[in-house]
Amino acid sequence: MINDTTKKALDEIVQVVDDKINARFDAMEIEAKKGTFSNGAKAQSVQDFIRKGLADNKNNPQKFEIKSGELFTSNATGSLVAPTYVNGIKAAPFEGDLRAFLPQSLTDSDTVVVNSAVLTNAAAAVAEGATKPTSTNALTATSFTVGKYAHSFTVSTEFLNDVQGASQFITNQITGGLIEVVNDNVISQILANDTAFAAGNFANAIESANEFDVLMVAINQLRLGNYNPDLILLNPDDFVKMSLLKDTTNTYLRGTTGTTLENNILGVPIVQSSAITSGDYHILDSNRFGAWYNRESLRVEIGESGTDFIENQKTVLCETRGVLAVMDSGAAVTGDFTTDKAALETA
Repeated sequence: MINDTTKKALDEIVQVVDDKINARFDAMEIEAKKGTFSNGAKAQSVQDFIRKGLADNKNNPQKFEIKSGELFTSNATGSLVAPTYVNGIKAAPFEGDLRAFLPQSLTDSDTVVVNSAVLTNAAAAVAEGATKPTSTNALTATSFTVGKYAHSFTVSTEFLNDVQGASQFITNQITGGLIEVVNDNVISQILANDTAFAAGNFANAIESANEFDVLMVAINQLRLGNYNPDLILLNPDDFVKMSLLKDTTNTYLRGTTGTTLENNILGVPIVQSSAITSGDYHILDSNRFGAWYNRESLRVEIGESGTDFIENQKTVLCETRGVLAVMDSGAAVTGDFTTDKAALETA
């Protein structure tokens, strides 16, 4: 039991605290009511309950303590701010489709046959009444077998259903992988049906021969054969090497990089692809060289195979059927920069 003096002191402290609380609450209510009109009953707030409790217990003789602590507590873990998720799944890119630079055609057969002719031209000026010379054509039929290219992925149904962009990601991955194999076949067909580089009148005639010289002589080789070259295939390494070539004064051979750098040689466009072996090049009159014949266009299908159903999986299949049918092997020149520069270099 506390004595009267202590009780009086505590009452004075409580009164001071009560007055300050009342003053603060009054100020808050005034601010809250500014610009607000209400004719309804006043709702009790937390402050009302606190004020009422202090007033009701002002003369309570029981001991009490004033404690401080946390007003708000939480059992939440991790970040309270939700992360931002980027749409889709990111992956490395694939090679571009080289078929896009070749003429396209369709076939409903497993074999494409190309008839080619080699003319022995005996045309000549003849006197009136004289015997006319006879020219001949040697016809050759060449068959190209349609190839099938395919592969598959196995993926869980949960992945397809739960991961945003999963279907598009799988489609891009399976398509890109197949195109790289088709590109390899296109290059193999070019290598098997091309014409080798020939230095001709430029053999041992060019001092400090470089890659530009080789390509220009190869373009000239095609034009001498009455072809119209419209495509140069290069590995990116070789294109950059050419772009960085400098003369003895340390000046770029193609001018200031970034201002006169163009993807063509003598007007013939350059296509860069990692499908091309570094150090090799291919120059084509694509319209005369050949065409890609599609038996089945590239497609992607999703279904079930084997135990997919009971294992909650799906099988993703990508396939295509086609062949590069070569019509004129003289319309493509293939070479190796190292070998062909040596053929042009002055003795």
